[in-house]
Amino acid sequence: MRVFDYVIVGGGHNALVAAAYLSRAGYEVVVVERNDRVGGYVHSAELAPGVVYDPFASAVPLFVGGPVWPDLGAELEKQGLVILHTEHPTGISLEDGTTAIFPQDSAVLTEEAERLHPGDGAAVAAIMSALGPATGDVLGLMCQDLTSAQARATIARLVRDGDGWSELAALALDTARSAVAELGSPAMRSLFGSWPAHGSKGPDDAGGALWTTLFPAGFAVSGMPIPQGGVGRLADALGGLVTSKGGTLHTGATVTRIRVEGGRAVGAELSDGTGYRARLGVIASVNPDQLYEWLLAETEVPERIRAQARRYRYGSGIFQLHLAVAGPLPWPDKRFERIGQPFLTDSLDGLSLHVAQARAGLLPASPTMTIDCPTAHDPTRAPVGTSVVRLQVTDVPPRPRGDAAGRIDTDGTWNADVTNHFADRVLGVAERHLPGLTDSVLARATVTPATLAAYNPNSGHGDPYSGAQDLAQSFLLRPMAAAPGHRTFIPNLHVVGAGTWPGAGISGSSGYIVAKEILAR
Repeated sequence: MRVFDYVIVGGGHNALVAAAYLSRAGYEVVVVERNDRVGGYVHSAELAPGVVYDPFASAVPLFVGGPVWPDLGAELEKQGLVILHTEHPTGISLEDGTTAIFPQDSAVLTEEAERLHPGDGAAVAAIMSALGPATGDVLGLMCQDLTSAQARATIARLVRDGDGWSELAALALDTARSAVAELGSPAMRSLFGSWPAHGSKGPDDAGGALWTTLFPAGFAVSGMPIPQGGVGRLADALGGLVTSKGGTLHTGATVTRIRVEGGRAVGAELSDGTGYRARLGVIASVNPDQLYEWLLAETEVPERIRAQARRYRYGSGIFQLHLAVAGPLPWPDKRFERIGQPFLTDSLDGLSLHVAQARAGLLPASPTMTIDCPTAHDPTRAPVGTSVVRLQVTDVPPRPRGDAAGRIDTDGTWNADVTNHFADRVLGVAERHLPGLTDSVLARATVTPATLAAYNPNSGHGDPYSGAQDLAQSFLLRPMAAAPGHRTFIPNLHVVGAGTWPGAGISGSSGYIVAKEILAR
């Protein structure tokens, strides 16, 4: 049995970030991944001959704007990673023909808001600056374990205002709808109020208001960057960095047990009966249900922790329609030809209805979605004259029990018939914003909750965020109240991944948090 300093279970991008820091510091590290490649959702594939698409995640603003890029960016570029930037990070198209862009330049953003509704420039500025002097502290918490003494002290200071609670405390608990209420333009209201849905926060969910500020503030700084050649190039670069520093990547191998002796994690056992010993510790990129009910099944786990792990909840699923189309996208607003990831919707109310239908187990009748076209910024990803398009619908039922429009027969699964009919519905919505899109489609592929569930156990029944992100499983309580943060009751066993703070998205932050804690000892 080979011995390493650290055994890392799971090869998602957070695990690779942790491995990169540790191997760079001279530790012997092995990353064990069940799939045939590392990277998790950071993966690219071929949609048609010569056409590269990203089946899961795509843009990397959280990674470029987070703590990892300043540390590892130069080394990742040496591994061949090239980051490209869109002209405008995001925007919105309403079905009535109204459009709005979100420029990185605050003055141009103010002009765009004023064009749509006089007075909205000031309202947008208020949303963008809602964190006020707490901005630095809040962003700092994104790369700290919230159970640490430093983070606890920061949070205690931020949420109090004299004898009462601060505006920030209210913002963290308020809804996105409330946060955008002062905007007069339906387009701007929908643009700012819809982005929290990409963190599993519908317009009327508690906790969404904070993200109406954090997402746009991040876009203003980092834009909507994408890796040249596909997001999989980021996984390749991270893996290459790990191996260049002496680390080992073992793919196609499933860990079935984390071994614990004398109250410490000492290694991992694989499904083929082999395994690895860990001199110093184990890092697991898994959710609590997998960790405490499966990987630690032979270890005495405190009953409160095991009981909560058993009740760990997953949220709504996601649906993606990937297209290869002839020619550029037929945007009526030509500014969108160089945009990153805009929304297609009828209104913020329409998104609320969509979310409510999905959570009731119904296929949304008129889904809100984002659209991105990486070939508009990276022509290397398809032959000349072909565009790659992704239509992404957050909040779909993992097990559809009906159709809100009453037109698609369901049986509780994402069978081929349900998938194809819902893909047609999604394409029909997009057609209303981009007339002629449907006739230009050359090839298409879909990603459903069932796709996610088969590919990544961290998605449960198909949740891309690795667990419901309502208040009971968010912030200080993520992944769960009995075992928050990245530490476990076993002192040298840490957890990373979207199931931990700061949650989903390609940021690498949880891997960074754990690596920095280990290296600080």
